[in-house]
Amino acid sequence: MSPGVTLANGGNMQTTLILAAIFNITGGLAILFLQRFIAPLIHFNDFGPGLFRMFVGGTAVLFGAAYIAVWRDYRQNRPLLVYGTALKYWAFAISLFGFLKSDLSLQVLLLFGVGNLIFAVLFTHYLLRPQPGR
Repeated sequence: MSPGVTLANGGNMQTTLILAAIFNITGGLAILFLQRFIAPLIHFNDFGPGLFRMFVGGTAVLFGAAYIAVWRDYRQNRPLLVYGTALKYWAFAISLFGFLKSDLSLQVLLLFGVGNLIFAVLFTHYLLRPQPGR
């Protein structure tokens, strides 16, 4: 698939992939470069080791680029979407766990956890839906 080619589901997945890429890239860059400014706004007090933040932020940016690759060529890059979907479910699970333990704020749960869950569910729907030519 090349950019601009409509998917069998009417192009909704193209939009979802681009939005997921933006979500991941902006989130990753925020973790890498803006966390100290954004953290007080979302009541996030656990900065963790710098190396950990760099890894997490870099991984988010990398998966944002992966969603662009899937958008450009689904057949070639489908495994990236499968891995990304699993990682998004994991992001929701760990944020829900942190929230339930009272370690994370509701803002972090909604922004990070539920944001990732929405994309995970949309990706799962797309991955499991029979599509001609896939």
